Amino acid sequence: MQLLVVLTRGGGRWGLARDAVREVVRQADGFAVATREGLVRADAVLDVAARLNVRPPGAVVARFWPGRCLGVAIHDGAPVVVVSPAALPPVLQAE
Repeated sequence: MQLLVVLTRGGGRWGLARDAVREVVRQADGFAVATREGLVRADAVLDVAARLNVRPPGAVVARFWPGRCLGVAIHDGAPVVVVSPAALPPVLQAE
């Protein structure tokens, strides 16, 4: 079980390890989540979820995913893609 910051962006739910998050700042167009590696863009921050069972990505996800998918989990009945701040998919990258 991992402690994750669950956020939304581009219609999806995303998870970042709580230890990677330094600060969350509200901005006019959503949120900026500061990590050691840089900023992560978010439309909303939903939760800091303590009991999510993160499973490794399947072979298809691992092969075709843009960025680095660390795993998948379910939060409030919806899938969450757990990502590394060091290798974000384009939708989460700060412009």
